Amino acid sequence: MKKIWQYLRGHVQEDFQLDEYTSIAAFLAICITLNYTFDFEDSFLDVQTGFTKFWYYLLTHAVAYLVPVFIIHFLSRKKLRITAAFWLRSSLLLMLISFDRSNSLLEQWVYEFFHHQVSFLAYKVLNNLSGLIYIILPLFLFYVLRDKHEQNFYGLSKNVPHLKPYLVLLLIMLPIIVAASFLPGFQKQYPMYAVTQAHLFLQVPEWVTIAMYEIAYALNFVGIEFFYRGFLVIGMATVLGRSAILPMASLYCFLHFGKPMPEAVSSIFGGYILGVIALQTRSIWGGILAHVGIAWMMEAIAWLQDIIH
Repeated sequence: MKKIWQYLRGHVQEDFQLDEYTSIAAFLAICITLNYTFDFEDSFLDVQTGFTKFWYYLLTHAVAYLVPVFIIHFLSRKKLRITAAFWLRSSLLLMLISFDRSNSLLEQWVYEFFHHQVSFLAYKVLNNLSGLIYIILPLFLFYVLRDKHEQNFYGLSKNVPHLKPYLVLLLIMLPIIVAASFLPGFQKQYPMYAVTQAHLFLQVPEWVTIAMYEIAYALNFVGIEFFYRGFLVIGMATVLGRSAILPMASLYCFLHFGKPMPEAVSSIFGGYILGVIALQTRSIWGGILAHVGIAWMMEAIAWLQDIIH
């Protein structure tokens, strides 16, 4: 934990500017309030279909990412380099995350191809794995074409940092998650796996289908860490420097708008901390461990709550 604290203290000392940080905080406070007042994510975005859904997500993500970028640009002591390289990278990241989240093709294809008893499980599993295709594969091609000289695939480096601080972080989070598990919002959202009849159709024990989902759920966080802390921080630092972290944290907050509001708020701080660590270590392995560990703890505790009740 001492090392993580050193990373955070050093970054804040060099990067913090009161008007810049408070303006972005105010922007996020307004967006969070509007989303949870009007249920924008669940009642509007999620009910869209086809490429209409993609365009609405693209517009939403552009606001989430570009507003903080321009707040920093106009309020920072040093102007950002809003160059063609910035627009190329930012356009790519906004299109990829919008295509991934809108699932323009996946939902219709899965429900047509799979038997109705397994279609929901198949959709949930493939939806969690889609980031590996929608995000990691295109960014690998971009890396080969533009960033191969960096010798680091956006944080998926061979050098794994010391993981003990992340294990300590998980222990700190455990009692917080246990306390949160008694809240109605938590119990409504978790566990993420919905019980289906898929195990009966596949003629396997139910734990097998649960394990299928939970493994795919964990791999989804590999894609999330790669995109948000890998490309949005390590990759975008080539054009934004340290200022890449706040826009990433803003977009990461929007990712959580379909979840309970406390989780969306805490994601800003969690995204910021993981972003600082990724920038300092040039690695996302610690973030992957922390993210998967927290996600599985929330799932396990939610299952225990269901058993107890």
